[in-house]
Amino acid sequence: MEPEWLRMASSPGMWIIGFFFAGNALVCSYFFYRLAKKTGRRMKMKEEVMHEALKASFITSLGPAMGAFVGLTVMVIALGGAYAFARESAAVGSIMYELIAARFGAEAAGVPLTREGMTVAALPIVFWIGAIGSFGWVLTGGVFTRWLPKLKDLLGGGDVKRLQIITVAMMLGAFGRMLTNQSIKPLITKGQWPAIVASITAGIAAAIWLKTADKIGKPNMKEYFLVVALIVGMFFGQLTRLAMTP
Repeated sequence: MEPEWLRMASSPGMWIIGFFFAGNALVCSYFFYRLAKKTGRRMKMKEEVMHEALKASFITSLGPAMGAFVGLTVMVIALGGAYAFARESAAVGSIMYELIAARFGAEAAGVPLTREGMTVAALPIVFWIGAIGSFGWVLTGGVFTRWLPKLKDLLGGGDVKRLQIITVAMMLGAFGRMLTNQSIKPLITKGQWPAIVASITAGIAAAIWLKTADKIGKPNMKEYFLVVALIVGMFFGQLTRLAMTP
């Protein structure tokens, strides 16, 4: 028999909210697509070029989507399908944020983030922390997005190469912090190997894939490197976890 809190979290109302958020995301995606096509035609871009850009965007999105899918599975197990569907359809944060917010909410309520430990009283706290925690960047993105091009020009100073260097540095900083917190720190403090093995093997797989694409003269292959890295990393990380489980 399902616990009371899970029946609440998977109620028809929660599913309706999820479908509303998903519909909103689809509508926004359509408007962005239409605006991109209008802009491309205004710039006299060929239809084949726009189709290639659309294809590249779709392929590039598969990697992050797969990562989100794995995290979403964890959230479905912990809090039910309706809540997980609603939160991810809203597109208000990364899947890592959602998992961390759910865990912090459960800790604040004094219960573990498990189906056995969750309670009716703790469930709204988890919901509220997930919603309030994402309010800051939603507000910032909604209010200040219009000034981002000016900020980009200010940082780049009109120099394309300088802007590229700044962008790469920011990405290295973000992923370096993630690697340190999620892979290196668990290894040093707790002796946990799966995350660092996943990170290293994913990096090696991505490098080999990109080098192979250059070597055989197939630049389109580079579009799939993130998907390949995620699959290889998850495979070897899980293999390591199973090998170290007594």
